[in-house]
Amino acid sequence: MCGIIGIITSEKRNLIPEIISSLKNLEYRGYDSTGIAIIDNGNIKRVRRIGAPSDVFHNQEITEAFEVPSDGFSIGIGHNRWATHGKPSEENAHPHFDCGGNLAIVHNGTILNYESLRKELISLGHTFLSTTDTEVIPHLIEQSRKEGASLKDAFLNTASLLHGSFGIALISTDDPNRLLLAKHGSPLLFGILDNTLIAASSSNAILSYTNTFIALADGEYADLSIKEGSVTYIIGTILDPEKLLTKEVMTITDKSLGDMTKGEYESFMKKEIHEQPSVFRTTILGRYDEETGDAVLGGLIDYEEILRNAKQVLTVACGTAHNASLVGGVLIETLAGIPVRSEIASEFRYKKVPMIPTETVLFAVSQSGETADTLESVKEARRKGYKTFGIINVVGSAIAETVDAGVYARAGFEIGVASTKAFTAQLAVFYLLAIKLARERGMTPQKGKGLLTELEEIPNLMTKTLVDTESIVRELAEHYANKNICTINFLGRGIHVPLSTEAALKFKELTYLEAGSYPLGELKHGPIAVIDNDALSVIIMPYDELFELNKNSLEQILSKSGNVILITDEIGAKKLGAQSVDIVVIPTLKNTLLYPTLEILPLQLFAYYYALALGNNVDKPRNLAKSVTVE
Repeated sequence: MCGIIGIITSEKRNLIPEIISSLKNLEYRGYDSTGIAIIDNGNIKRVRRIGAPSDVFHNQEITEAFEVPSDGFSIGIGHNRWATHGKPSEENAHPHFDCGGNLAIVHNGTILNYESLRKELISLGHTFLSTTDTEVIPHLIEQSRKEGASLKDAFLNTASLLHGSFGIALISTDDPNRLLLAKHGSPLLFGILDNTLIAASSSNAILSYTNTFIALADGEYADLSIKEGSVTYIIGTILDPEKLLTKEVMTITDKSLGDMTKGEYESFMKKEIHEQPSVFRTTILGRYDEETGDAVLGGLIDYEEILRNAKQVLTVACGTAHNASLVGGVLIETLAGIPVRSEIASEFRYKKVPMIPTETVLFAVSQSGETADTLESVKEARRKGYKTFGIINVVGSAIAETVDAGVYARAGFEIGVASTKAFTAQLAVFYLLAIKLARERGMTPQKGKGLLTELEEIPNLMTKTLVDTESIVRELAEHYANKNICTINFLGRGIHVPLSTEAALKFKELTYLEAGSYPLGELKHGPIAVIDNDALSVIIMPYDELFELNKNSLEQILSKSGNVILITDEIGAKKLGAQSVDIVVIPTLKNTLLYPTLEILPLQLFAYYYALALGNNVDKPRNLAKSVTVE
């Protein structure tokens, strides 16, 4: 979850602005606290602050705080923290030192056996200054050094003792021209320039400098150093350090740096909401055949027979990705007639699922490709004999490298912590996947062509939806935020139920208010008890085969003096006539399975503007981080 940056260069310069800039590009990974450490004239200097780097780290001030020498320095590390063990505080902020202040480390991940390690180190005379799990790492390295190990051996010995997940970067006064990295379960890579190597937990932090990098795999380390006036690196395995590896240098060619700036928008989240028509178009582009009415998913081409013979589909995901999977499940069951079971990854790992692996295909869905529970679910599924596929947004990410094959969503960088455009991209992939599976099971070419023709038009209709609904949604959000509504629930039927779940999640993330979601048909089975003048029901009910039934539920809410916002289409709005409800109108679609692509837009905007009315930070909601790389 945390953000790591480490820079080593053969040309001395003031690295503070570069470190701060990289930390700002990693804020989505954590922003409870931030810190930087450098080596200058044989000493480690450190500055740590509570808050996000964009708020508390300013180039001139931090440069002065470090008393950076006029000729600069060669090595530094930085960290953004998302608190797991220990509250946000300066003492708990990274980088962490050993007792003597001779080495400093930054860490992303969770050390599960830190308590026993901490007790042992205290018995050996070590003093701890924080309540984090991370601080055991520098003390373990220090202890290993006391016992005669070299710096590198002490680092690798320590890494081999850690249970859990970690991406670690180390600097030390014992070897001030060296940056050591180790990875297990948490992402870590380093970018390559002529005279500089930049380590980071995400390519976001390095792309403004270079688009070439090497990604470490679990159980690997990298030794970055300055030798004879140039930077060099070696890579090996933690458990067999002498066995050196040759790794592929990767190049990012399809990422836009524009994704990492707000452009004309006041926030990343608003920008990303408005990017969704383009994202949907990009995700489906080149992935279907208009002549055959079939989807063409290149990443799955070698597994078409397995997909053709599969009797069941299993999805594993967390949060917003799980909600996209629930929509995908409805699509696959409806179009292809295959049973789908959608599991929350953190539950799947620890339960018995009565599905036959040889008859089931598993799709792991994740924006980051790092989600810890989803990654571990994939590993467990592979051990049990499932064929595993991914729907992932980040090329080369851990899940993408672990599954047998997959399809990349093409959402680009998503900086806003509350996911929006990644959800839309995942939906786009599921539409294509459902068509692919359906065509393999008897869907006619004509029906496939019809679906694809309608899918092609969705981006234009998404743009129309944003233009037509944003103003009214903003007014409604501000009205209900000022009214101090006590209870809010999002409701729908069929494919609109998971949309309700996603809407409630987005509302919670941004407003910090509790929100529920449930099928509209469940209203009278308990939830109607909360309906009164202080309750708001947001109902998703376009004109479909359940519209008349939904009207009965609407009347029940109104009879209890409940407040209602309806998300419906043009025909639905006409059918409702004069009702004492607020209506948000989206375009009418021929195929009702496509409505989620439009419905989600005003629901995201409602959460966004409600949160703004409450004065919340919509890009960095409290307690949240973008990539959940810990359990």
